[in-house]
This record gives sequence, C-alpha cells and structure tokens, in this order.
Amino acid sequence: MDAIIYTKDDREYELIESVLKSEAVCVDVDRHVFNGHKRYDREYDLVIIAVEGAEGMEVMLEYARRFKESKIIWITSDPFFAGVALRNHIYDFIERPYDKERLEKSVRDVIESCPNRNRWVFP
Repeated sequence: MDAIIYTKDDREYELIESVLKSEAVCVDVDRHVFNGHKRYDREYDLVIIAVEGAEGMEVMLEYARRFKESKIIWITSDPFFAGVALRNHIYDFIERPYDKERLEKSVRDVIESCPNRNRWVFP
C-alpha cells in the first residue's frame, strides 16, 4: 500500500504511521511537510489528512478532485466538515479527539474494500 499522511504534528504522524504499519504489512508511508506548498504529485492508495479547518478541507477537496481512486480519511476537530466530507465521497471522517482503535478500524476497512489488498497484508 502506498499512503501519505498530511499532518503538522510529529506525534500524530508517528501514531498514524504505526497504525498503518501494523494493519498493512507491505506499506510505504510518505509524509507531507507543510511549508507553504501543497503536494499533489501522485496518487496514493490511502491519504490521511489530519489537518484542521479550511486548510484540511482544501487538501481533501484537491486530492479528491485529482485522484478519484484514492481512499481519503480526514481527521479534524470540527464536526461541521463532516457534511463537506460526505458530499465529496471521502472514505472516512474522524472527529478529534479520537482513539487509536477508531483509526485502526478505518484503516482495516480501507484495506478490506480494496481489490488489490492481497499485496498489502499476509493472511
């Protein structure tokens, strides 16, 4: 699985990365560092956007527009954005604060929904 994590928080990145690596044995994880530029250079199997507010919405909308096959999980503390997420058919919306088990379930669901999942996990 190819995954990218958009977050500004190092601890959150480490948590998300550890969940990905525990759920999908064969995973390559990239991290987008926010430096004033947004990165939309290629399609990933899974995109996790853990960014607040309008900035998170901007990343989600652009990624969903460019890469229709990517599964997007958006993590934010504002429940208002759940409607935006649903209207744009992202895979999952997780409201902060969240626990590790909630994220694990979402990642497992993504893996189960993908036809090429046998490349990522060993039965």
